[in-house]
Amino acid sequence: MQWGQIKVLFILSFLVLDIFLLNQFMEKQQASELGPIATANSEDFEDELENNNIKVSWDNIPTEVPSVPQTISSGSEFSEGILSQIQQLREGDEQTVAVQNNSVLKGKLDEPVEVTEENVEEQVNRVVPFSNQYEYWNWNKEEGVILFFQKKNERTIFYNSGGFLMLQVADGKITSYIATLISFSDGEEQASSSSTKDPQLIQPSKVIQKLMDEEHLVSGDEVTNMTVGYYNSINLVPGEENGPQVFAPTWKVTVNGEKILFVYAITGAIIDEEESAFIEKINRSFNLSVNNTPAPLVDNEKSNEETNNGVSNE
Repeated sequence: MQWGQIKVLFILSFLVLDIFLLNQFMEKQQASELGPIATANSEDFEDELENNNIKVSWDNIPTEVPSVPQTISSGSEFSEGILSQIQQLREGDEQTVAVQNNSVLKGKLDEPVEVTEENVEEQVNRVVPFSNQYEYWNWNKEEGVILFFQKKNERTIFYNSGGFLMLQVADGKITSYIATLISFSDGEEQASSSSTKDPQLIQPSKVIQKLMDEEHLVSGDEVTNMTVGYYNSINLVPGEENGPQVFAPTWKVTVNGEKILFVYAITGAIIDEEESAFIEKINRSFNLSVNNTPAPLVDNEKSNEETNNGVSNE
């Protein structure tokens, strides 16, 4: 048996084990963390909100808990269709692009593109033709970057280094960018337990109760929006570690219209994730400089061609 086949067997074995342990963990977490609030009735909950001076914009919160399955990625590589679009960028004369290990795209614009809050999605689509794979997240003007996160089933995958688009902005103009995409197989597997039913997600009121109990919500706060996306606490760096990941449904809770909190929608565990920390991680993981400018572009496709022709990259 070839070493490559052995590696595949190891990866599949660990994936099965990971799924089993994840479900065991989630079942225990749900029982231990949500037990005290599972029986709380709506009247008690409303009284506690009032006593703590916390408001909830119920019009922006789902009245029915959505059915969102856990899902497994097959890696973090660009599809043939995406690679074809990247090739068109390479053949154009508006930007210099490079693909590393078929999983990381770095681009530098020959002429920076002006962008505003009103046209950010339109302008980004001009720069990155497959930007519809992502959802606009935020323009962090302090860090000088615009962030997009990949979508799956029209739901956002929060803060994952395998599925993001980060554009560098200077003086109101996009100058360069870096992009990755998580890949999912056509016959998408679901990381559910022995039951074929989708896992039951925690109701919004119980999530809010949990955040109050752990003092993530304080007097004067207002929960202004809640939606469900996906999150994975183990981020594999594309090009360095490229394996499957299990993504769990996760509540995104918006407080006061700007503060974002994340809560696993099955276990109720609160997730500690900060935008500035994610940007720093991307800068470090993908060898970006302090001002977020991509390091000198090295195209693995061209490097392979040069190597095959007897030309060294050094």
